[in-house]
Amino acid sequence: MSVHPIRRVLSTVTIAAVAALALSGCAGSSSTPADGSKVDSSPLKIYATAVPQGDVLKQVQKLADEDGSGLKLEVTTSATESVDPNAQLVGGDFDANFYQHQPYFNSWVAKHPDTDLVNKATVLVNVFGLYSEKHSDASDLPDGATVLVPNEQTNLPRALFLLQDLGLLKLNVASADGSAAALGVSEQSIVDNPKHLNLVATASVQRAKSLPDVDASFVNGDIALSNGINPNDALKLESADDNPYANVLTTTAGKADDPRIKLLTEYLTGDEIATFIKDTYQGFVQPSQKVLGN
Repeated sequence: MSVHPIRRVLSTVTIAAVAALALSGCAGSSSTPADGSKVDSSPLKIYATAVPQGDVLKQVQKLADEDGSGLKLEVTTSATESVDPNAQLVGGDFDANFYQHQPYFNSWVAKHPDTDLVNKATVLVNVFGLYSEKHSDASDLPDGATVLVPNEQTNLPRALFLLQDLGLLKLNVASADGSAAALGVSEQSIVDNPKHLNLVATASVQRAKSLPDVDASFVNGDIALSNGINPNDALKLESADDNPYANVLTTTAGKADDPRIKLLTEYLTGDEIATFIKDTYQGFVQPSQKVLGN
């Protein structure tokens, strides 16, 4: 039975990709599926976060138009958190989605074990950072400082490990290595809090909005970007290298071998998209590209 959550108003934009006839026969294009499969002319329906994922997909469409590959994308974005894109993907409303990082995906699948979702690629990291409008250096945080941290377990370890890297906390796990132990770190994992930091679990957007009112706050890269925060002002930014929180392109097992999905994967993991991400997002978003499951 299909799962359909309560719906809110969605904005759908069809990104046109009518390939020029003169280009349709070009051979040797880097955007042609490796197995030579013909790309279906019907559009791929994709749910994506508007920024940066939606922007990246628009760039993919631009590249597809230029290449004459025939790939068409129909992208839906939403500002509301009440929509469950994974449930809608399972229900057949979309062919793929591009909005979540790997730990969030793993958490969702664990709660929905009878679903058949698979990840085709990692694409980018929304770089997580500690920001403050009151202090210019993490060492300036006073005893008992109020620090806003994620209220969701899928992101809380990112904050705690950054605090450990700064010497402000000590955890019972050494590093954010992507292991189950590292991804499961919580406030109960703190073994030393020498500055008696007051960690307040707060929703993602509110952590950015409340920045003037607290000593420091952790903000995701995409949210920082939309709130006019400068990454150069961060007290600490996480590294994008081998980051376990890379955002993924997700589809169903039944569509994993669809030539359109394969072609989209090639674009999303290509050099042109890496350059676009680096040039567009001021360091808030970094490429983290890897083909998965092939």
